[in-house]
Amino acid sequence: MKERDRVLELVKKGVITTDEALVLLENMAIAKDESIIQQEASEVKQHHLNKQAEESDEVSKEENEEQAKLEQLLDDLATELNQTSSKLDVVNAEIEDVTSEINMLEEQIMIINTLEELDKLAPEKREERVHYETKLGELKKQRFAMEEEVLELEARLKEVKTSKRELNEEEDMRFQLPDDWEQTLTDLGDKMEKAGEKFGKKMNQAGNQFSKLMKETMKTVTNTVNDHVDWKDVNIKVPGMAMSTFEHEFYYPACSASIIDVKVANGLIEFRQWDSEDIKVVSQIKLYGKMEADTPFEAFLERSEIEVDEDRISFQIPNKRIKAELIFYLPARSYDHVSAKILNGDINVFDLEAKDTYLKSTNGDLMIDGFTATMLEAEGVNGDVTVKNASVLDFIGTSVNGDFILKAALQNISVGNVNGDIRVTAVDDSMKNLDAKVVNGDIKVALPQMQGIEGLAKTSLGAIKNRLSEFEVIREKTEKTNRMLQFRRYHPEDTVYIKLSTTTGNVLLKDAD
Repeated sequence: MKERDRVLELVKKGVITTDEALVLLENMAIAKDESIIQQEASEVKQHHLNKQAEESDEVSKEENEEQAKLEQLLDDLATELNQTSSKLDVVNAEIEDVTSEINMLEEQIMIINTLEELDKLAPEKREERVHYETKLGELKKQRFAMEEEVLELEARLKEVKTSKRELNEEEDMRFQLPDDWEQTLTDLGDKMEKAGEKFGKKMNQAGNQFSKLMKETMKTVTNTVNDHVDWKDVNIKVPGMAMSTFEHEFYYPACSASIIDVKVANGLIEFRQWDSEDIKVVSQIKLYGKMEADTPFEAFLERSEIEVDEDRISFQIPNKRIKAELIFYLPARSYDHVSAKILNGDINVFDLEAKDTYLKSTNGDLMIDGFTATMLEAEGVNGDVTVKNASVLDFIGTSVNGDFILKAALQNISVGNVNGDIRVTAVDDSMKNLDAKVVNGDIKVALPQMQGIEGLAKTSLGAIKNRLSEFEVIREKTEKTNRMLQFRRYHPEDTVYIKLSTTTGNVLLKDAD
């Protein structure tokens, strides 16, 4: 029996009143409606949950697929990054090798050019230089192509790194924060704020103490330095080109060589006589720049040619990255040929005897003191030439910028100069011929009083001043831009012939003291 019928039956039997029955029926209807609503709501909720589960599964599947794609892209970029980086390292290593070859060729070309400046260049050396220059051009083109490839690789490497970084950032953004992340950050911020306040107070106290300590320390150091250092004598060295310095003594016992040939790019060449049959060369060497060798001495030997045998002494150091100061100690004997050439530096000759001598310095002085020779040729560009206490049959001197100071027993003299004075002082009556020419400079000549003279002096813009005794004028010009004096001093047996010419300077003649 249904509940509604049961209620009506109870009314008929008089168990409940009509009003009570109505209330009861209303309550029963409400309860029924609520049950239906709850049932329907439950069904809707279950349907929604099922739908969410399905959507979640689909989203999870899509996310997994996207994650897999992202990881694959990252792996591909990492692989390309490693390959590009490795290739870049290989190309850079190849560039270093090519650069080393280029430096070696440039050094060889520099050496040949230096040899050409020091002396006439042999035909085979010219061919060798052409070969080096051709190969050098090819290597430079090769290096340029490699450098272009490096630029491309570096650009690609940068692109790959940027793409990889962006993908990593995209992957990081996929990280899901917890629901209570705001509260967690708030709590963390409060804690950090409190800790920061405490830390700030501590650091403020420590900073005050540290500042006070540093002020006292700097004051003490400053006072100490000022008491012990003279600031005007302080030199601060700035790092520059690498340099190696060493000394070495070359020793050749009982060497009978009579030919000496020395060529140096930078440094000093000096010849001395000593009481020994051995030959000694004291050297002070400076190497500029990095050189591939186990020791500086080995680097020096690799860039020099040193040969000493029973006939010849040869020191060839034409490398401009080497400064070599060489002092030769030679046995007391007459040498057949002495040749010394230097680009930057002085040449000194002391107490030496030779038949044929050639000295040349491009930038430096020539000093000859206590020297005996059949022929002496001195060539300078920028520097003075001094000859004293010497006995030479034929002297030939040329220069561009520098003075000639000749105070020796020179029989035949030929001197040509551009800028500088020429001073000739005869120490005895052995002089036979003197020919001196200069463009910008004075010519000063002092001759023995008892020696006969046949002389001709000329100047364009200067003056001729003659303080010789007992001479007669053969011919003379005193024009403003053309002065000439031809003169003679008679001697029946001993006569010197002199010819002097200058453009802008003076000619001064006098008797030797």
